Amino acid sequence: MVNRKSRHLAALALVGWYLMMPPDSPKIPHDVDADVPIARWVNVTTFDTEDNCEKALTDLQNNEQDPITLDKTGKLKRLQKNDAALGKARSLNAACISSDDIRLKAAKSK
Repeated sequence: MVNRKSRHLAALALVGWYLMMPPDSPKIPHDVDADVPIARWVNVTTFDTEDNCEKALTDLQNNEQDPITLDKTGKLKRLQKNDAALGKARSLNAACISSDDIRLKAAKSK
């Protein structure tokens, strides 16, 4: 019983949190397409706990700051548009998603 419990706790420890934002809308300027499946959203950055992710998300939303400002890898530089309205839409629609969320496993082509 102890071995099974420790494996379960170890699995829980591997769960991280992604701060994700929907892709930019191809049809509406300065907006995002929040209706696309989560599997097609952009992973901005990761956090070790849900609380840390939610705090960062709240700070972004309170400041109407574009989530890509949290990207430390430089991979999202191509998405930088210096568009305040788009940045606000990105922050208001961003979400913290558990790394083991089943929606992330959905086919990316849907």
